[in-house]
Amino acid sequence: MAPKPLPAAKRISIKLLLSRLGRGLLAVLLSLLVMTSVLAQDPTTPRRVGILMSGLAADPATRNVLQALVDGLRERGWQEGRNVMLEARYAGPDPARFPELAAELVALKVDVITTANTQALDAARRNTTTLPIVMAGVTNPVKLGFVASFARPGGNITGVVSQLETVVGKSLELLKEIKPGIERIGIIYSPDNVASAATFKVQQEEMAPRLGLIVLPIRISKSTDFDEAFATIARGRPQALQVHPTPIVYAHRAKIAAFAMEQHLPTTSAFGVLTRDGLLMSYGYNDAASWGHAASYVDRILRGGNPAEMAVSKWTSSS
Repeated sequence: MAPKPLPAAKRISIKLLLSRLGRGLLAVLLSLLVMTSVLAQDPTTPRRVGILMSGLAADPATRNVLQALVDGLRERGWQEGRNVMLEARYAGPDPARFPELAAELVALKVDVITTANTQALDAARRNTTTLPIVMAGVTNPVKLGFVASFARPGGNITGVVSQLETVVGKSLELLKEIKPGIERIGIIYSPDNVASAATFKVQQEEMAPRLGLIVLPIRISKSTDFDEAFATIARGRPQALQVHPTPIVYAHRAKIAAFAMEQHLPTTSAFGVLTRDGLLMSYGYNDAASWGHAASYVDRILRGGNPAEMAVSKWTSSS
């Protein structure tokens, strides 16, 4: 015998009950999601900022630029040891270590990675396409394919850029003004650093001919290249030197300065710190100021900003 259908009023009551139960269950699920999100962003849990640098932790120049980042974060409410932790990794005199150090930072699941040279940036990018990366003075990121454009980077990389080609061009002009008789200049660069290699090409093919200079290429990519580099200088007898600001050069800058002084060679670089090591002149960007400005990007990312939508800045503070 078939069951009798429920009266219409009861059917409506059951539907109403089920509807209310559904809404209640949905509310519970939404509450759980909100609670999970809040726990995931617990303000009592320090955020982690990865830092990928050349040089050594004990190097005063390295400490100076790192302190600029720390100060910039503190100005924006991030205090080391309280609500932010810094995970710094140093390649020392060997830029070939950048890939393993970048992989280490990614494995630590830091919230953002900050770096200031092309080789370190490339290593970080090859290790992650999702973790935000902030540049603190990298050269030509659009031309080298790190970002789509200055206005809309479009990926996981943004930050502050320097214009190495402009800097070294002006540096050559100043050197020519100081010593008008210079005809032959040695340029120390790193062919495995894409920014340095691209800049050297422009110097050799465009800038030097315009200034009436002949270029002697001096290639340094690793620590063992210095003996041959110095022998090349001795054979080629340039009247002045220019030094590209690459990680391997930075790590051995005192050695280069000592050699230049021994050979009585006027030498210029974009590294302001090299003048303190004895070089004639520097013309370039203030590295510490660039790192300080990069802190604004780190701050925005830690607060939920999307690096793909953060316009890249051209930093102009000179050293």
